[in-house]
Amino acid sequence: MNLSALPAALACLLAAALACADATAAPAAADLQIEIDSRQQDLLLIDGARRKPLKLARITDVDGVVERRALLADSGNGHGPGELRYLLIEVDSASRADRTQGHCGAGIETDLVWLALDSSLQVRKHDAYRIASCLQSIEAGERAAAADGSLRVSLLRPGRDGEPDREVTVRYDAADPSQGLQVHDRLR
Repeated sequence: MNLSALPAALACLLAAALACADATAAPAAADLQIEIDSRQQDLLLIDGARRKPLKLARITDVDGVVERRALLADSGNGHGPGELRYLLIEVDSASRADRTQGHCGAGIETDLVWLALDSSLQVRKHDAYRIASCLQSIEAGERAAAADGSLRVSLLRPGRDGEPDREVTVRYDAADPSQGLQVHDRLR
């Protein structure tokens, strides 16, 4: 339709009506969002109108106040029957659940969490690995993140009581997300 042939007021009204019709048309599929719940103890998976608590304490060692979360990779699959959607999430939580003063009272624990979700957002497979800690001896190393969501984190776990140090590499390959977290641990 050519709006220039119509009187200005009518063209403006018609343009507004067309814009309103576009805005009320079926919305595009929303990306999955991850929010911290109101108690700061868990994460909520949000997919359009669906909201699903993740229950972090059941699938990870995260038991403190959740301070930060970041969705690092989302395969975007999982809409058909039997298909899984893979997520890689980084979660920062308080080292001490009660946030008491003293050793690590204000410390942070950082976990990589890999999830395989079905179309109803149920967790079908999961894995987690702590990559930074105030409570555990973990020395951060190199971190390489690719644009596709692939990630490689290197860290050192110093030995105790005469045990050798361990070099650990945690990898996630976004091209093959079903492999989950790949952990390579070797003595130094």
